[in-house]
Amino acid sequence: MTTIAIANQKGGVAKTTTALCLANGLQECGYTVLIIDMDPQCNTSSTYKAVQEDTNTLYDLLHEDCTIEEAIQTTDSGDIVSGDSHLAGIEGEFAAHIKNYTLLRKALSTINDRYDFVIIDTPPNIGFYMTSALVASDGVIVPLKAEKFAIDGLAQIMANINDAKDVNPDLKIYGVLLTVYDKRTALDTIVHDQLPEIGKQQGFNVFNTSIRTCQQIKEAQSRQVRLFDEYPNCNAAIDYANLIKELLEDLKEEN
Repeated sequence: MTTIAIANQKGGVAKTTTALCLANGLQECGYTVLIIDMDPQCNTSSTYKAVQEDTNTLYDLLHEDCTIEEAIQTTDSGDIVSGDSHLAGIEGEFAAHIKNYTLLRKALSTINDRYDFVIIDTPPNIGFYMTSALVASDGVIVPLKAEKFAIDGLAQIMANINDAKDVNPDLKIYGVLLTVYDKRTALDTIVHDQLPEIGKQQGFNVFNTSIRTCQQIKEAQSRQVRLFDEYPNCNAAIDYANLIKELLEDLKEEN
C-alpha cells in the first residue's frame, strides 16, 4: 500500500482537485484506493457524498473512538474516511500531545493489505492535520499554482516535510505539481520554465506534467462529481492521467 499526502500550506492551489483526480484516475487504472479527508472544509467528503452525521468520521478516528475499518465509508465514488467540520476548532487539542501525530499512521498500518493506494487531502495550513498526514505517508505531492508568492512559499512546505522526516524518515517528495497552468499567460510560462531549475537548487523533484487550467474542473466541483467520470476528455483529465502515468513509473523505479 502506498500512501500519498497532497499538501501545501497555501490555499487555492488545487489540492482537493488533485486528491480527487488522483484517486479517480488510479481507480480507472484498476487500483483499489482509499481517500482520507483531513481538511475540516470537507470538500472531498462532499464530492464523495460521504455521511458526516451519526456515523464514524475522521473526528472519531482521531479521538480513538473507532477503528479505521469502522470509519471507512463505501460510496459510489469509492472508499473514504470522511472529514468532519467539528475538527475545525480543535486542532490545538490534538497538537498538545505528541503521540497524536502518529495516530493516523498506526491506523493505516492495520489495513496495509486492503488498498493499493491511500490519498490524503490536507488543509491549507501547516498544523496538526497536515503534519499527521505527512507522518502517515510514504510520499507527498505538492500542488503549486503559477504565482510568485506560491513559489516563495515552497521553502516553508519543504521545511515542514523535512520536520516530518524526524518521525517518518522514509518520507519522499514525489514531486511539485504545477496546477492551473495557462501557457498563454506570461507569468505562468516563466514559472513553468524556471520551476525545474528551482527544484534542482532546492533538492526537490518537479513533475514533467503540468495541469492546465480547465473550465470543466469548476463544473465538476459545482456539480460535486468526479472529473474522470463526467469529463474524461477535458484538458485537466488528460493532464491528470499523464501525471498518474508519471507517478506510477517513478514508483516502479523506486521498487
